Amino acid sequence: MQRSFSTIGLVGKSADSRTAPLVATLLDALRRRGADVVLEQGIGGCMDPGDFQVTSLDEMAESADLVVVIGGDGTLLATARAAALHDTPMLGINLGRLGFLVDVLPDQAVVELNAVLDGAYELEPRAMLDATLFREGSPIQQGVALNDAVLHVQNVVRVIEFDTFIDGLDVGRLRADGLIVATPTGSTAYSLSAGGPILTPDLDAMIIVPICPHSLNHRPLVVSGSAVIEIRLSSGSRSPAQVALDGQQNLDFAAGDSLRIQRRPQPLMLLHPRNHHFLRMLRSKLRWGEHP
Repeated sequence: MQRSFSTIGLVGKSADSRTAPLVATLLDALRRRGADVVLEQGIGGCMDPGDFQVTSLDEMAESADLVVVIGGDGTLLATARAAALHDTPMLGINLGRLGFLVDVLPDQAVVELNAVLDGAYELEPRAMLDATLFREGSPIQQGVALNDAVLHVQNVVRVIEFDTFIDGLDVGRLRADGLIVATPTGSTAYSLSAGGPILTPDLDAMIIVPICPHSLNHRPLVVSGSAVIEIRLSSGSRSPAQVALDGQQNLDFAAGDSLRIQRRPQPLMLLHPRNHHFLRMLRSKLRWGEHP
């Protein structure tokens, strides 16, 4: 049975001049349907919200039945952590570039949103990552990612040395510019640029991708989605490192620290119009089959 959505949350990239006019159009359509609307304070501050409620991102995600994200994949990633916390599904309207996660075109936004509210949609769970940083055996920082967790050196271009463990098994020491641990959703992001494979979102898997490894023996590795991955920075490492979660949240990583990455128990619920197909979207975005 399809969920019904009576309270709609709107969040968008307020700095984009295209956001406010599109939000105004959507508000008019939602007003005609009699829907309750909650605006995230970023877009609520760049236009006249009228009689609609304006709240923080977390409050919007908690009170809404559906969050509509207006922007690019980065905007959706920034919203995903709050939405997943409250099990609130998300629909993306693409004002960005490629838009692997935000798949509704702006000129179709009203038609597609009305169809969704009428029950014509598909709800797709997307795996997320929990990342916890340990120092002297105690957790000191934690974060969540939809795309990836990326280990890299801070501020300088220099190799980093670390050990990787999968379900407690030592798989060896690596010297590289860094390491990417990605979900299937993140397989079309940084992981793809670093030579990793594309995974369809329904796969129960994670990808481990070395960034410019200093050995030709190290290659991207696909592991079970239930695997527990641990990364330990070598005690002899000369440079401070960071772990970037979706490129938006950073965890400081010092020599001797340990990072544990595993699948988050609760997935993000991503909503698509009925005509959405992942492979068709890939063909269009990546221009497969086109002649130069």
